[in-house]
Amino acid sequence: MATESSSAGACLKMRSIYVSSLTDAESQSGGAHRTSGLPPDQTDGVDHFNENKVTASEEEALDPIQLPQSTHSLLFSEPVFSLPYGFALGLFTMSTTCLVLALVNNINTNDIPANVMPAVRTAQYLSILIALLMEEEIPTGLYLLRMIPRQSLRQKFPQMRYRKFIFSSMMRIFLGYFFLINVLLVLIQATGVIEIFYDVLALEFVQQLDDIAFKLAKMDVFGKTMQRACTAKCFRAEFEKKRLGTSRKLSIFLKAIYFFHLCAMFAGMLYVTVHQMRGDYHHDLITVDFANTIWEGAWVKVPSRLPSSQQYEERTLVYSHFNGVYQKNGTHDGRPVYQETRKFDRRPYEEIVPAEIKYCEDISAWVFVHEDIRKLKSSKKTGCHNWLLRSSETTEFDLLNVVGNWKVWIGVIGKAEVTIATNVCKDEMDCNLNGQCRDGKCSCNHEDGARYLGTHCEVRLRDACGTITGEVHNDTWTVTYLRSWSEDFWSGDELYEEYSRPVYSYVAGHPDWDINAANETSPPFLMYSGDRWFGAHVPKGNTTDEEAIWSAVEYHAFWSEIYKTSTFLVSDPTTGSTPVGVDFFLTRERGEQYGPW
Repeated sequence: MATESSSAGACLKMRSIYVSSLTDAESQSGGAHRTSGLPPDQTDGVDHFNENKVTASEEEALDPIQLPQSTHSLLFSEPVFSLPYGFALGLFTMSTTCLVLALVNNINTNDIPANVMPAVRTAQYLSILIALLMEEEIPTGLYLLRMIPRQSLRQKFPQMRYRKFIFSSMMRIFLGYFFLINVLLVLIQATGVIEIFYDVLALEFVQQLDDIAFKLAKMDVFGKTMQRACTAKCFRAEFEKKRLGTSRKLSIFLKAIYFFHLCAMFAGMLYVTVHQMRGDYHHDLITVDFANTIWEGAWVKVPSRLPSSQQYEERTLVYSHFNGVYQKNGTHDGRPVYQETRKFDRRPYEEIVPAEIKYCEDISAWVFVHEDIRKLKSSKKTGCHNWLLRSSETTEFDLLNVVGNWKVWIGVIGKAEVTIATNVCKDEMDCNLNGQCRDGKCSCNHEDGARYLGTHCEVRLRDACGTITGEVHNDTWTVTYLRSWSEDFWSGDELYEEYSRPVYSYVAGHPDWDINAANETSPPFLMYSGDRWFGAHVPKGNTTDEEAIWSAVEYHAFWSEIYKTSTFLVSDPTTGSTPVGVDFFLTRERGEQYGPW
């Protein structure tokens, strides 16, 4: 019995360090809380401590304040010119460099996806919570600054400088904010769930290098000097606490800091999410090139611009005739719909029904469609199932990120190379050094004997090529200026362009093309149409000047059927800026046996 009483007394003695006020109250009560059924001499050693009566502040007071076991602590516990101090400073520099490199990379990349899948979005918001739970440098630095005053540190360890202690704590806070900023940038640019978790964990690993290195040093991995520094008595010392009210204020302050970080990161993520859902990160204008693919046997509604028409005829579909600029107009299945624009000025068509590029969720692919073109005359399929070209299966929200060849309908399924580029420029390099990038658009130069055309100033028209001559008959052609049509509509030196190439008008030299007043055709034109140059007569008829101008403005190589009846010259396929150096062929008899021309 004596042994049991002695043991219990020891237990009470240990507890009295933290709850002496409770034991004093118990002794004054005269044993009022003794356990029933036990003699008085056997209840003296029973612990009557009531944990339910301990407040949260008293529970906080049970934990002693000790220095964190981290290499950051060596920055004030060790002399400046010592090995441990240099080791800790080097480790801090390493961690900071890694986080700075990550930050610079994230800022330079600046690749916020157009949108993300629901699983990715869920992972983004969950990772914010995970990152805040993992991040401990900021609260640790603030806690140390608040709870260990100058007097307490001097009393325990006079050799330590408090300004070094402040420096170490501020470094912790600095690293913590670098970590959170990097996490936010990683999350808003992420496109995959695993990518998110890998990147967040990688950043946390960099931030935890100080704790890992400290543990290794204690195990004598880095030598005896480092081991002695990391096992010094300062890491076992308990510092005097401030009064209880101060501790409670600190607890509220730390909670407020966490809440601020949570709100700030959620606000940043929510800002990006809202813009993604609105489609603000989609490209407004893109340039599409369908290469030189031909389908002989497309069923086309005629005339296309009349919605009431249900007549279909068989035509040759040259996909390059649909090359050019496409403009975002609405959405479909959570992705943008891009509509074809005029070849003349890249504005929306007013009469011609434009082609569309959109995403179809039921086939998991981007498709090129036109509501007036069918695969079969009797086909009732519309929309996505009436695709003319389709990408490989993808969930990509950004059309420019779609990879691989496209499938194309040419009577059977074939393969086609489709080139898609954004019309937005970031600097002069995006304008091929032939123009200035202003407000995200290229303003092309006209200098040094050359004029540059195209969405990225990629077409070079030398002044010397303003007038060209045929090799056989010395026939002369010259570029056309819009003011020559009507000064009421245009003035200045604005060129007549189609498909980002100049239009040439015939001047003289060919005996068969010299026009007199009795002819019913206008002088021929050389006009680019996506991948070939066409020489064609434009019938005069009874059209007015305004109607002729409108016909040029609404020109489309496929729907205008410029090659069908009035074409007399067809070039080899080319992407050149002018017809110079390109072989041309005269069209004589027409028929299926001669091919599409």
